[in-house]
Amino acid sequence: MSYIIETRSVSEFVVDNDIKLPRFQRKSTWTAKQNFELAISIFQEYPVGVVIINEERGTQWLLDGRQRRTALMELRANPDSVYEWAKKYIKFKPNEDINSLRNAFWGTVDAYLQADNEDDDESDSEYINDENQEDDINKSRQKEGLTTLLDIILMVHQKKSGLGLWERIFSLKDYVNRLPYAPKRENYTINPISLRSFLLDYSSQNKNFSIDSFIQFLDDRGEVKDEKFNELKNLIERQWNEISSIISTISKSEQIFKAARIGVILIKNVTPLDAQNIFSRINSGGTQLKAEELLSAKPFWNEKVINHDSKMVELVKQLYDKLGVETPTDGTVVRWDYGATLIARIKDKGLLFDIDKDAKKEIDMGIITLGFKLISSYFEKGMSAVVVGEIERDNKIKWGQSIDELVDNINKICEILHNNDFFKFLSYWKKSIYHLMGSAIVLEFITILLLDWESRECPTTASSEMNGFLRDAKNLFDRLVFEYAIGAWRGSGDSKMAAHIKNWDDRVKPLESSRWKDLLDAVPTANYHGQNLDIKHLTPILCYQYALQKIIPYETLEETSEVDHIIPQAKLSDNPAIPQTYKDALFNLVLLPKPDNNQKKDKYLKDIPKSSLRESYAKYSGISVKNFEKYSDVANMEALKEERMKMLKQIFGELRSKELAN
Repeated sequence: MSYIIETRSVSEFVVDNDIKLPRFQRKSTWTAKQNFELAISIFQEYPVGVVIINEERGTQWLLDGRQRRTALMELRANPDSVYEWAKKYIKFKPNEDINSLRNAFWGTVDAYLQADNEDDDESDSEYINDENQEDDINKSRQKEGLTTLLDIILMVHQKKSGLGLWERIFSLKDYVNRLPYAPKRENYTINPISLRSFLLDYSSQNKNFSIDSFIQFLDDRGEVKDEKFNELKNLIERQWNEISSIISTISKSEQIFKAARIGVILIKNVTPLDAQNIFSRINSGGTQLKAEELLSAKPFWNEKVINHDSKMVELVKQLYDKLGVETPTDGTVVRWDYGATLIARIKDKGLLFDIDKDAKKEIDMGIITLGFKLISSYFEKGMSAVVVGEIERDNKIKWGQSIDELVDNINKICEILHNNDFFKFLSYWKKSIYHLMGSAIVLEFITILLLDWESRECPTTASSEMNGFLRDAKNLFDRLVFEYAIGAWRGSGDSKMAAHIKNWDDRVKPLESSRWKDLLDAVPTANYHGQNLDIKHLTPILCYQYALQKIIPYETLEETSEVDHIIPQAKLSDNPAIPQTYKDALFNLVLLPKPDNNQKKDKYLKDIPKSSLRESYAKYSGISVKNFEKYSDVANMEALKEERMKMLKQIFGELRSKELAN
C-alpha cells in the first residue's frame, strides 16, 4: 500500500471530472446547519476537512467525502442554496429588514466562531497567537471573506415569486433573444447556477466592469434585440450599481474558493483493512467506512455487465430507492450491483435471511455486505474482507451468468428445504438463521449445502440423493445450533467458517448425542465448560425445539417471535431461595409470537387473561393449563425445572435422533 497526503484547491476539487463517484454513495444526510457552517469555514479561510481518494488503473475514486464535495459544489455554484441554508441557520424572515439581517448575520457568525474558540485548548490558542503565525491568519482578509458571504445572502434576499433580488435584476428575456441562463426550452426560467457562471465569465474577461462591456457581453452570448437595445441600456444604467456589485461579489467568492484548500489522502494499492484504518483515524466521530463502500470505489466493481438478467435493472432501481441515493438512470448494471442485490433475490421464505423486501423501507446495509460475502464464501471459500477482495482475481466468475446461476441454485435449495417438514416448521417462527446466529453461520450453512447438493449432482426430486442431502442439511443445522449455544463461534467467525468449508463433508456428519446430553446437563448451572449459556445463545435451541416437536403458532406470524420467561424475571431476581442461574435457564424459557408476548408480559401463568392465550402458552411451554397455578409459585421452581428438563431431554434425545435419521 502507498499513500500521499496533499492539499488541493477547493475550486479545482469540485470541478475535477477525473474524480469518479463510486456506484454506491451514502445517503445525503448533511443539514442546512452543517452546510452553512462549512460556508463559514470557507469564507473565514479555515480548513474544510479531509477526503479520501482511491487511485486505481489511472482513475481516482472518491472513497470518502461525497457529502462534503456535494456541499462544496453547491456552495460554490448556487447562491440561492447558500441563502436557504443561511435563512435556516440564522433564522431570519424572507422579508427581513436589511440592517436587521446584517446584525443577525454577524451576531450568529460571531457566536459560532467564539464557541469554536472556547472548545480549543490553551496550547492551540498559544500556537495560533504565536507571532510566527501572524501572516497565516489575516484577520482583515477573514473579515472580507465573511463580508462576501453576507453579500451573497443579501443579493438573493427578499425573494418574490421564487426569484431572489439578483435573479429579478438579471431577468432580461424581453431584451435578449437567447438568454444563456434562462433558456426557452425551460420556459425562460432563470437557473441560478447558470446565472452565476455567466456573470463569472464576464468578470474573468473584463478586469474593469462597465455598462458598455456588459451589454456587449450580453449581445455576444445571447443576441440583444435591436429594437430593445436603447431600452436595455437605460435599464442597465439605472441598475448598474446593483449589477456591478453582484458581479463583484461573484468574482470575489470564486477567488475565495480558488484560495481555499482541502486535504486529500490519496491511496493506492490499498487493502480493505488499511482503508478502514485510515478512515477511522481521520473520522473517528463519523460513520465507519463500510465494506460495500470500499468495493464500490474500485474499478473492478464498477465494470458494466452486458449480459445481465432482465430483472436486474428493476432490482437495481429498487436497491437505490431503498438506499435513498441517486438511482442510475441509464439502465446499466455493474458488478457491484450483483453483490448488493444478491440477498434480495433469494426466495428463502424467511428461513435464511428474513430480510424485509418492502420497497418503501430502507435496506439494512449489513444485508448488502452479506451479498458480497456470500459470493466470496461460495467462489473463494471464505468471507473475510481479504477473501472478498480476491474475487477480483477470480477469472472463473462470469458476470453476471455465474451469479445468476448461484442465485438459482440457492433458490432451488430453499425450495427443497421448505418442502421438508422440519425446515418448514422452523421457518414458521420468523427467526431466520441470520438473525438467530449471525452472518458467519448462515453463510457456512448455505455454502456447505451448495457444495453438498452439487456433489450429489443437484437432485430436485425424491431420490436417495435427495434424502441424503436433507439429512446432511439437518445434521449441519443441528451442529451449528449446538456450537452457537456453547459459544464456539464467539470471536472470529470468518476464520472458523473458512476452515469448515475446506472440510465441509465433516460438518454434515451427525453430532454425537452425548454432546447434547452434556449441554442439557449444564442448563441449570448456565455454564458449559466455562462458557455462559445466556438467552441470546439459547434462543436458537428454542426454535430448534419447536421444529422437532412440529409446533407452530396458532396464527401465521406477521411479526417475529420473542423469548418469554415462564416464571417472570422480576419474581426471581435477588431471591436467595432460588439459584440466580435458574432465571434465564433454558427450562424457564419459551418462544412466543410477539403479540402473545406483549399480552403475557411479566404475568404469572395463572394471571394470563385470555383463555386462547392460556391454551397457546400450554402448547408452547409443555405445561398443562391445570398446572398454571402450581408454576406460578416461585417455591415450585425446582419442580418446574424437573418437569421441563425431562421434556427437553426427551426432545433432544429421542425426537432429535429420529429427525436426524430421516
